Amino acid sequence: MNTDSPDNSMSGQSVLLVDDEKMVLEVGKAILQRLGNAVITAASGEEALDRFGQHRESIGCVVLDLTMPGMDGLATFKQLRKLSPKLPIIIASGLAIDQVTVQFGNMQPSSVIQKPYQVADLSAKIKGILKEG
Repeated sequence: MNTDSPDNSMSGQSVLLVDDEKMVLEVGKAILQRLGNAVITAASGEEALDRFGQHRESIGCVVLDLTMPGMDGLATFKQLRKLSPKLPIIIASGLAIDQVTVQFGNMQPSSVIQKPYQVADLSAKIKGILKEG
């Protein structure tokens, strides 16, 4: 499979990848970079908000872990949506999709991906979200 196709890039937009597990950040960053995306990482909700503030204009999509210590994914999601209501946010979780979506009430994420995520699944979700926008 050729993962370096220009079709997979987001036209200069970065992905903000947020996860408290260092290994997930490293592997996720490598996958996204192989798909042609610039990646900004954050290891916490607080750091994600800081990174978003620094790189707001270049971030086209967020992949956000649901379960993190401190500011969890749900709280981070709400803050990011306050800052940018149309920002595409993919929630990553080991929980079943319906267990995730019920937590978000009427403010649903753009998509949910189950961890551990596969290259094809992550690529398809990001490409699909960015085509919608």
